[in-house]
Amino acid sequence: MEEKLLFIGRSAIESLDISVAEIIEAIENGFRDMADGKAELPSKPTIHPRPDCFLRALPGYLKGMDLAGIKWVSAYPTNQQRGLPIVNGLILLNDPQTGFPLTLMEANWITAWRTAAVTAVAAKILAVKETDTLGICGAGVQGKTHLATLCTVLPNLRRVKIFDPDPEALKIFIEQQAGVYPDLDLHGVSTAQDAFQEAQVVVTAAPMMTKPLAIIQEKDLSPGMLLLPVDLDSYFNASAFKACQKIFSDDMDQLLWLKDQGRFAHVEKLDGDYSQLLTGRVKGRENDDECIMAISVGIAIGDLVTANLIYHRARDRNVGIWLEL
Repeated sequence: MEEKLLFIGRSAIESLDISVAEIIEAIENGFRDMADGKAELPSKPTIHPRPDCFLRALPGYLKGMDLAGIKWVSAYPTNQQRGLPIVNGLILLNDPQTGFPLTLMEANWITAWRTAAVTAVAAKILAVKETDTLGICGAGVQGKTHLATLCTVLPNLRRVKIFDPDPEALKIFIEQQAGVYPDLDLHGVSTAQDAFQEAQVVVTAAPMMTKPLAIIQEKDLSPGMLLLPVDLDSYFNASAFKACQKIFSDDMDQLLWLKDQGRFAHVEKLDGDYSQLLTGRVKGRENDDECIMAISVGIAIGDLVTANLIYHRARDRNVGIWLEL
């Protein structure tokens, strides 16, 4: 066997036309593997070369799909001042039979879309069925991808309220996305609290700083809300966490590990994970008045199944660069 590895860069990934629906379906299948005990997802080793910045490894193995690999990813909020992406990384998939590296690919595209697709899996199960108003805190990459994935799973969506502390970024976001979603009423708001007003579903996507913002309180929440933080515990203070009747996560063990590291100090109990929700092993929303939080801490399942989609399509279409090892 030739010792070669397929490298797939960002532009090559984008040329493959992987759809939002395909990513969501693949991630749902990955979570079902996880529910059957067919996943190995070790805690994420992390280093901190600079204040509020980290590099982190996300290894994983999905036994049902026989899929093994790792993502090495950085999050540097200080990159905003340099005009660089906050998140950067690479994903490596290995042949589970031999351990041989199969493919190395750019991870920013995958991170952006798998994060939003995992959120969509939670929203599909937990949102009030007639949800028509979405709030988004963060007009960056995650704001864009979450708008796309949540439109896919919330068919009655009509209005989107967006907040960002940077008025220029907010203006650009609305101008760009208005052309993509002409049937949605997109408008910017001046505070994070305004984004929560009248919204049944809210996504928060702030930079993950060491000290949380903690600006959203119980009084900012309404009955029936689904809160979808993808920025750990950045936005919510103690009263907001306590106001939630149920709290779920993509991975309870990973969230509790983060709690041991000093995050999520106000999360007192978890009601289950997305794999258990998908397979009916725990109850999700039981009435339209429950305020529910679904916390995506980011696990390897989404990265690996999305990378697997890309790898096989790239091979089928002869996309990418073969490198000798």
